[in-house]
Amino acid sequence: MYQLSNTEPSQLNDLAICQMACFPKSFNTQLGKNYIAKSLNWFLQKDTRFLFHVMCNNEVVGFCGGFAPQFYGDGSSSGMLQFAFKEAVMGIAKKPWLLVNKELRNYYPFIGRNIKKKLGLKKTLAAETKPTNYVFKESVGLVVIGVHPAYRGKGIFEILMKEFEQKALQLNIKNCNLSVRADNARAIAAYTKMGWQIQSQKDNAIIMFKHL
Repeated sequence: MYQLSNTEPSQLNDLAICQMACFPKSFNTQLGKNYIAKSLNWFLQKDTRFLFHVMCNNEVVGFCGGFAPQFYGDGSSSGMLQFAFKEAVMGIAKKPWLLVNKELRNYYPFIGRNIKKKLGLKKTLAAETKPTNYVFKESVGLVVIGVHPAYRGKGIFEILMKEFEQKALQLNIKNCNLSVRADNARAIAAYTKMGWQIQSQKDNAIIMFKHL
């Protein structure tokens, strides 16, 4: 009934449509399909990133993306925004009120650095100096996951999570992590059911981990 497969570039628009259905009120959805499709394309650019989806009746009904950071500051959120920066600007140009959106305000420093870089005033987009006691640890982060509202409770989430673990093992990495909103009790319970544990809380986010 369900078909699980790696995402191809030609399928990104279909994934974007699914993501918009999963998160109709999110900032990404407000920026539009072009931005979402472009940001998801970030996962297809390196072997340390991956994106896959589940189809049913020729429709994308679930998707998941993850990546293995390679160095300090190798982040997914800033990386995706930088990769789709042009589409983000176009989306905001169509909806200028998004400039005061709470989610976007968190990226103001990054946006400023990005603009300076494009103007040739800044060479890198490093957000902060690496701590002297920092020790790099291999891990795979679960960055995006969604199940179409019409297909929730039908086992798709479990399919996606099990495939995510397989992707991590294919990268020869057994440490996995994710971040979820602290007020998203349903998601936290679902991850816990799949064997994930709470590691810490930072601001309004819960950091969870799983060792495969």
